Amino acid sequence: MSSSLLLWTTLALLLFWGVGLYNRLMRMRARGLSAFGSVEKHLREYAELTRDQTHRVHRGLTDEPLLRSSESMADWSLVLSSLQKLDHALKDARTTPFGSDQLVVLAHAMASVREAWDALRAVPADLAGPVVPDDMQVQWDAIARRVETSRNGYNQILLKYNEALEQFPARLITGLMGFKAGGTL
Repeated sequence: MSSSLLLWTTLALLLFWGVGLYNRLMRMRARGLSAFGSVEKHLREYAELTRDQTHRVHRGLTDEPLLRSSESMADWSLVLSSLQKLDHALKDARTTPFGSDQLVVLAHAMASVREAWDALRAVPADLAGPVVPDDMQVQWDAIARRVETSRNGYNQILLKYNEALEQFPARLITGLMGFKAGGTL
C-alpha cells in the first residue's frame, strides 16, 4: 500500500510540476510577444515620421527641403527603400516572432535603416538648409532611443526564456511541450 501511495504522490507531484512549468513558460512567451509588439510599434514610427514629413512637403505646409534637392534624392531613396525592407522584415518576423532566421533578417534591416539615415545626415547642408529638417532629426532620435530600449527589453526577456528552457529538469520535457528557443534581435 505504501509503494502505491508513493507512486501516486510522485505522479501527482510530476503532474503539478509539469503544469507549473508549462504555465511559467507560457507567461514568459507572452511577455516576449508583448515586448516584440513594442519593438514593432516603435519601428513603424520611422515610416510614419518619414511619410508625414513627405506629405507636409508635398502639400506645401513646410519650407523644409525634404526630397527637393536632386543631390540628396539618392540618399532619401536609400532611406525609403531601407524602410520598405524593414516593413517586409517586420511582417515576416511577426509570423514567427521567436524565429531566429526572421530576427536576423529584421536585425539586418534595422541596421540598414540606421546606416541609410546616418548617410543622409552626413550630407552637407546647401543654401536651402540641411537635408534633414531639425524637427525631423529630433523626432528620429527619440524614436531611435525608444527602439533601442524596447529591443533591449525584448532581448532580455528572450534570454531569460531561453535559460528557462535549458534548466534541468525542464529541458527534458520542454521539447515535448512544443517550446523552442528563440532568437534575439
